[in-house]
Amino acid sequence: MTGRTLLRGGLVADAIGVTTRRADLLIDGPVIAAIDAGLAPGPGCDVIELAEGSVVCPGFIDAHVHGEGPLLATGRVDGALAQGVTTLVVGQDGQSWIGASEATAGYLNDYFAPVNGRLEPGRTLSVGGFHAALRGRLTQNVAVLASQGTIRHNVAGLSPGPLGPAQRRAARRELEAALGDGAVGLSSGLDYLPSRFGDVDEIADLARPLAEAGRPYVSHLRGYGPDVGPGLDELVAVGRRAGVAVHASHLWGPVDTIEQALAAADAAGVPVSFDMYPYRKSSTILAMLLLPPELQAGGPAATVAALEDPGRRASLLARPKLREDYLGQVYLGCLPDDAADLAGLSVAEAAAQRGRPAGEWVLDLLASSGLGVGGHLDRPAFGADQLAWLTADARFCAGSDGIYQGQHPHPRGYGTFAMLAAGYLADGPERGYQRLARHLAANAADAYRLRGRGRLTPGHAADLCVIGPAGLAATATDQRPTDLATGVALVIVNGVIAWRDGQPVTSAHPGQMVN
Repeated sequence: MTGRTLLRGGLVADAIGVTTRRADLLIDGPVIAAIDAGLAPGPGCDVIELAEGSVVCPGFIDAHVHGEGPLLATGRVDGALAQGVTTLVVGQDGQSWIGASEATAGYLNDYFAPVNGRLEPGRTLSVGGFHAALRGRLTQNVAVLASQGTIRHNVAGLSPGPLGPAQRRAARRELEAALGDGAVGLSSGLDYLPSRFGDVDEIADLARPLAEAGRPYVSHLRGYGPDVGPGLDELVAVGRRAGVAVHASHLWGPVDTIEQALAAADAAGVPVSFDMYPYRKSSTILAMLLLPPELQAGGPAATVAALEDPGRRASLLARPKLREDYLGQVYLGCLPDDAADLAGLSVAEAAAQRGRPAGEWVLDLLASSGLGVGGHLDRPAFGADQLAWLTADARFCAGSDGIYQGQHPHPRGYGTFAMLAAGYLADGPERGYQRLARHLAANAADAYRLRGRGRLTPGHAADLCVIGPAGLAATATDQRPTDLATGVALVIVNGVIAWRDGQPVTSAHPGQMVN
């Protein structure tokens, strides 16, 4: 592509309320110059004739993804790029090694590696340092959230007590520095340590710099499913006290409970948005799924010591989460090399292959790996009715929660946007493509205040996804979780083609750190 390119012959779904229409789209350098029927290319302009039935959408924005590892390694996330995702929001769940001190990065390399991957030992990367490390290497755009759990560990380690006044000031300075470096908000992960040690008062105090910056507080709630009501109440309380918009990560639970909590947020004047992915299974670190928080409070080494103590082990094995029936719903995704052959099996199936009782075997696995195991949990309580309500709500943003570590990752990182697109298009193309463009692009741009992104409008960045006439389709399954989606003809990032003919354009590095 040269400096000017004309896409001709497609339908345009602009996400700004205009009916999907046939139009040409002119790109001038990194921005959209014009959208209209019958545009003349002009001298020196490249012309791309789109296949009949192609649809041009704003480049999709993944509102919640764990892409730090692959981005640092290759500058792109192919599972997302194949679905038309041009912007990734990382730093999720309050646990990123972006912004971590050396000690905190070492902790996260043990505790959260099955989700975010490992940072090279001894290395640290601030938000600005992450930007610098990726400069000139990015295929997609990246937005970074500062991480509350990371900041808390930086100033207080794994201490479970409330932060003192000096520690609170130090934590706020860290957030202010991250915002100054371009962070687009603050995330927390209240099921993880040390993030869960922060209460409403402490987190609201930390979040106050977000108000001046106009950025949101984003949270993996303290409760989901039947506990989603108190989790949302806590989120809204932080927003009210700090004077900021809030965003609920991978939201799910009874619809009536969510509706009541969102109505209360509206009454309190707290703007709320949320993301979710269209899969029943979740995915995270196995320690969080199976072990009580108090057992993990001292860090991985202390937790391993507890797992090896006969008395503690006996009490753990009596817990419902270590019974055979529960462990039949927990699947292995990220494993040490000596257990790699078990990836994709349930814990119960894997233990049977090793000839061991499931509870005893998985505790040994956690201990021998230093907790470095990731897995997936089947959630029968999350059903199609909840997903349909969530994805139809005006506040919904697409978020894959994609994890790209381990031998058998969750397919959501490779199929979320394609599956959501299919759901929207079930209503027919006229309404479906506009809903698709709003929920897969514009809403996330609004939630994170990403200026000039998420819509097809002149003057905005030329981040585009061109869906071919066959439509966007997910191919990743539980059995083949890393199969790439099909149907995206072109992905253009800041005016440059980044994906074409079913593969990335590896010579192109048009991505930017965005805020």
